[in-house]
Amino acid sequence: MIRGSENDHTVPFLGTALRELEKLNNLREESILLSRKLLAICRASIVKIRHLNHLLETEEKLREVIREVNSFLRRCADEIGYIDESVRTSLSPVLQEAVEGISLSRILRGAPVPSHKELLVRPKEYLLGIADAIGEIRRVVLQCLMEEDITKAQDLTNKMEEIYEALNSAVFPDSLVPIRKKVDLARILVDKTLSELIVYKASLKLKKGGDRE
Repeated sequence: MIRGSENDHTVPFLGTALRELEKLNNLREESILLSRKLLAICRASIVKIRHLNHLLETEEKLREVIREVNSFLRRCADEIGYIDESVRTSLSPVLQEAVEGISLSRILRGAPVPSHKELLVRPKEYLLGIADAIGEIRRVVLQCLMEEDITKAQDLTNKMEEIYEALNSAVFPDSLVPIRKKVDLARILVDKTLSELIVYKASLKLKKGGDRE
């Protein structure tokens, strides 16, 4: 129960501040529940995209996730007059995963990835989501190698390298965007994928040479 009211003479607006914090806490708790629900949708969507299932439909579902987050953030601004960082922190992973899924879908379809403004997310979530997409592209590359689709595997590996090189130019403090660790991991994944691609091509040549004999 909130104590304090405008009838208190020493700190007359203490009650107002306490009531605002109570509203904020309720919104924060609601944002945590919303985050859990939407993260589950994002993760299931990424699995579908990775298996090339209903790409356009799934991409639209991820855009709807972003719209739902932004709608909640607007509600926060309406109710307390601003969007508190605690609420943004709860929902930031959702936006990152939505961007990751949309980016993956676009890349697999051979379409350009939309800008952060088009997706209605901040640059922070945009960069982090695209960085995470590199790991998902690698999964598809490995699947292509299993299916002996060397052309597609090479094309996707080139895209992994292109994204890494673009992200590697980002030099920002972690307090602004904690991307350095993701970029370092991306470098490892790109190198590993390139190495596996070389080994696969070499084994394919040996196999073809053996078949001719």
